[in-house]
Amino acid sequence: MREVFPGVYMMKRTWGSNVYVLPGDNPVMIDAGFPVDRRRIARRLAGFPSDKRWLLVATHYHLDHTGSMKWISESFETTIAAHAGDAPVMEGSMPYDIFKLNLPQTVYYKTLSPLFRYQYVSVDRKLEEGDVLDTLGGLEVIHIPGHTRGSIALYQENRGILFSGDTVRNENGVLEGPPPQFSIAPVESFTNIREKLLNLDFEVLLPGHGDPIIGGARDEVHRMMSRRGGTE
Repeated sequence: MREVFPGVYMMKRTWGSNVYVLPGDNPVMIDAGFPVDRRRIARRLAGFPSDKRWLLVATHYHLDHTGSMKWISESFETTIAAHAGDAPVMEGSMPYDIFKLNLPQTVYYKTLSPLFRYQYVSVDRKLEEGDVLDTLGGLEVIHIPGHTRGSIALYQENRGILFSGDTVRNENGVLEGPPPQFSIAPVESFTNIREKLLNLDFEVLLPGHGDPIIGGARDEVHRMMSRRGGTE
């Protein structure tokens, strides 16, 4: 792991999403990669005190963000948290959204299907807009539907940190919104970026994919929205 900002660590070389770890008295892990990431994640978590209960937070239900949660919850003392809009999918009471893929994408995902086997997991804490997670001085839940019904960002105002999940990604050094082919309502995502995220004061962006941006992050998101004419 590498410390990307004081008190915030990111696991290296995960197949799925970025996995962030916030150790301390109330340790938190944000997102959990694919199922294939589970052993690497477990080795990293085992390096922290074993008497602590981990809060595992999903920024949304997609498998590249939740794939290891079931296995991790069986190996460590955990509380699993996700927005109430996504919890039913994670628990299996609501179907996973089906997306239309082109032929190369279909072949790719079929070939790598062992990586993408979904394991349902009980969500212990259903999050809502404005909830605050007791870690790192408090992380506020920002509900930003569009990528999924229950997509969230996590925000710490006093340190200017925003964990954006897939709503804002850093792809090869270029900020982008959620991947439209895997989003239920991409336009709604951009509306929420404009109306919610750009109203926050943050300098550090910790996205679900791509490198963190340490310094000037809100300006970068504003420029991303300007490119698509979406800041007004």
